[in-house]
Formats: sequence, structure tokens, C-alpha cells
Amino acid sequence: MSNESLLDNGRELSALLQEYQQRFPGAESPVSYMMGFGPEQLCTILREANGREIVFSYPGLDQGVLDGCAYQYKEAAVEVAPSNPVTLQELLYARGLPRTAPTKLVRHRDTSGTMDIHDLYRNHRPAFLDYQRQQGNRVFDKCDFVVACLGEPGSRARFVGVFRVQGIERETEEHVYYNLVEVPGFADLKERVIFDWGKAAISWHQWLRPEAGKTVLEIQPKPFSQPFTDYLDFTLSYAELAQLVTSQSPRDEWYRMLSATAGVYLILDQSSGRQYIGSASGTEGIWGRWREYVTTGGHGGNVELEKLLAADAQHGRHFQFTVLMTLPKTMTRPEVIKREYLFMKKLGSRAHGLN
Repeated sequence: MSNESLLDNGRELSALLQEYQQRFPGAESPVSYMMGFGPEQLCTILREANGREIVFSYPGLDQGVLDGCAYQYKEAAVEVAPSNPVTLQELLYARGLPRTAPTKLVRHRDTSGTMDIHDLYRNHRPAFLDYQRQQGNRVFDKCDFVVACLGEPGSRARFVGVFRVQGIERETEEHVYYNLVEVPGFADLKERVIFDWGKAAISWHQWLRPEAGKTVLEIQPKPFSQPFTDYLDFTLSYAELAQLVTSQSPRDEWYRMLSATAGVYLILDQSSGRQYIGSASGTEGIWGRWREYVTTGGHGGNVELEKLLAADAQHGRHFQFTVLMTLPKTMTRPEVIKREYLFMKKLGSRAHGLN
């Protein structure tokens, strides 16, 4: 092949890769599998994708074999924009919220980086309710109801309940404390309805007006779980992990991101402070390994964790999962284990932990 032909192939591959990564920003880069296919075949694979996501794998990776790279296409979902979109108002009014009652929408979202609103709502509900009723200004004085939401990425908001404003409990120089009582009848919508807050996403409260419909973007058929942001930005309790794994419709971004990478992870026993360091590889990466902890009731085949669960079948409630390092799924199992041992040494999990 001439140098000019090689240059043309390189340009085509670069353009195809750029187009693919713009279409699927969260997908694993096909460049990772260049050695398995070569640039010409990779060009062909990208050309024939026709707008579909590509799933690459090494079928023999569990046995440490990197030969025989395989791929398949995921059929793209057809998105049809409704001519008459469902609105938050019609969902709330149909369940008893008075149409003419003065009602405010609030979108709780911490921008200072000092508080995790999702964690506060999910794991510390009394603290969340106290946070909501405590205001720096008299923002709820002229409304009968408050529709509470959590801020999601962009201008998205997640509905979490309707509250009746029953006056002011007390007032200090800095804060007003409202008496907010949750209204029953909205349980089937709580934590599931995602809607478009609108262009004024910087404003955390606004009036809910019947004529200004808030478009519903998604009604999730699953319990609430925190949004995936980054591999090193989260911790999951065992209960949260079980919720993700056992759901009939797990959050797509969690499955996609955790199954896209190998890595080293940590399980913290919060009751004792002892740590277990583990590693994950294979076709489903971290997701596949963590799923084993759920299907085995919390121990995942680890001897020391089995002992804890034998003494107390509910001991898994103390386990907290987090990722320490992500690794390419193309790494051999021995290479992954080498990183795992390094973290065991760094954190002392063999001498003083659960390894």
C-alpha cells in the first residue's frame, strides 16, 4: 500500500472515530481494540455501524487470552417526539393537587460542592426535610403547596414530593423555619418523574402555573438511585448496590460505565473500619464482579466476608463499595491482580483488614 493510501486510511479512521465518539460519548473507544482488528478492519466496522453503538469484547479474557477480539452492534432506540407531551402539572392535578392553589416548584441543588443533596434525600431523610423547611428568605409565605424536586444534570429535575405549607414554626435573624407537611397520594410518582425545569435553571424556585406546562422527559420504572458522575466520585452501600443490580431496569449509565472497565475496588466494613481490596476484569468488568456480591448475599466468595455473614446474615448492611482505580479491560488477569496487591500493601488490608 502506498504512503498516500495509508494517509487516506488514517484520515478516514480519524474522522470515523471522531463522529462515533460524538454520537456515543460514554461508550468505550474503539481505539482500545486497534490491536485486535487493525486500522483497515476498524474502519470497516465503524462504517458499517450506521449510527449504532459497537460492543467490543475478548471472549477468552477470563482465561487470560487476548486473541479473538469480537464485536457486535447495538440497535439504536427510535426516539419519537410526542406531539402533545405529558406535563408535570397534569400528573399532579390528576392525583389531587388543587389546580388553582398557589404552588411553588423548588429544585434542590447544592452548587457549593459541600453537600450531596441526593445522598441527603436518600439516606438522611429527616435532615433533608429540615434542610427544605429552613429558608433564608420568606419564599413560601404566599403559597399553599411546595412541589419538591432534586436537581439533575442540565435543566432536568426529579420530583420527590408535594408538601402543604402550614405557616411558620419559628423565625431567627438568619432563617425562617416553615411547617411543611407531606401530602399523601403522590407515592407512585416520587423519585420516578424527570421533567424539564426550563431555561431558568439557575433559579431554584418558581411558581407552578397550569398554563406553563413542565414537560415530562422520563418516568422511570425503577426506584431512585444517585446519578452516575465519575468512577472516583461515589460510594454505594450494599443496599444501593443491590437496588441497582436487582432492578428490572437498572440505570443505564451505571451498567454501561461499570461494565466498560476493569479495576481495583474497596469494600469498607463500616461497623469495624476494616477493608477488603478486590479486583475486577472480564467482559462485564466491575459491574459483573459487584453483581456477584449481590447474588451471594454480600460475600462474593471472599472467605473473610463469608465469616462475617455466617455470624450475622444481615452484616452486609455495613458494607460500602467504591472504586480505587480503573483499568483497561484488555489487561490480563495477572496484570490486574498486580494492581490489586499494590493497594493491599498501601492500605494494609492483609495485615489489618479483610484480605
